[in-house]
Amino acid sequence: MRPLVFILGVLGAVTFAACDTPPIDWTDPVAVPAEQGKGNRLVVDTAGNARFVTDSSAEVSINVPGVCPASIRTARGATSFRAVWWGVRPDSNAVLFMAVSRDSGKTWGAPIAVDTADVGGSGCRRPPPAVAAVGEDLHIAYSMKAAEGTGVFFAHYLASMVHSPVAVIYGDRLVPTAIAAEGDRVVVAYEDPNGTRRQVAVALSTTQGHIFEQHATASRDVDVATNPAVAIAGRYIAVAWSAPQAADTDGRRIVRRGRIH
Repeated sequence: MRPLVFILGVLGAVTFAACDTPPIDWTDPVAVPAEQGKGNRLVVDTAGNARFVTDSSAEVSINVPGVCPASIRTARGATSFRAVWWGVRPDSNAVLFMAVSRDSGKTWGAPIAVDTADVGGSGCRRPPPAVAAVGEDLHIAYSMKAAEGTGVFFAHYLASMVHSPVAVIYGDRLVPTAIAAEGDRVVVAYEDPNGTRRQVAVALSTTQGHIFEQHATASRDVDVATNPAVAIAGRYIAVAWSAPQAADTDGRRIVRRGRIH
């Protein structure tokens, strides 16, 4: 089902393009102070103001065979704590796993396979997944090489079950991802897996990620953009990236705000 859902998402993006209405009205990018790493999280409020805050998700250890420790990402739900990670198989392909903790990460339930379709043979040498919790729902974005192609994918765990993964975009290489969700809206940010220039783009869904109807490039043609982050509040979106070409923004990240149509 992944290729079919992806095609529907592309058709949705083409429809919006045909109307000559960009899905997001962007402001000019600005440099914002932020420490690099997992300790900072991008947020935006309902007035469109964006900033970085300390990430309250705890660092956890997952003691299961094959776990890639650097890939572990966590999110707090309404009543539980979730972890998502890559687990490597003997053939160097990987499975994307998740687990649930009811005691803030002290103990974990049995791992649940989210996506078993990786055929890339990259071992732990792959970007970590990105996670966002809304109530008891967990949304996951990740990049891998599947049998039908390399790309960015989305999966979600709704209350008690993992829904089938959806392809967000296919491309030439594995790339970093980020994700934000609010209500039925899900936004996946990713480094574009195609072309030679590093750019950051976003895919938007209004159906909890069942279809990504809109796609937009967040960085500009003149930017070299990597390591994306994303946040949403109402119709406002903020996207951040690292700009390795900007030596004078050391210790900062580039943030661009926008309003979703």
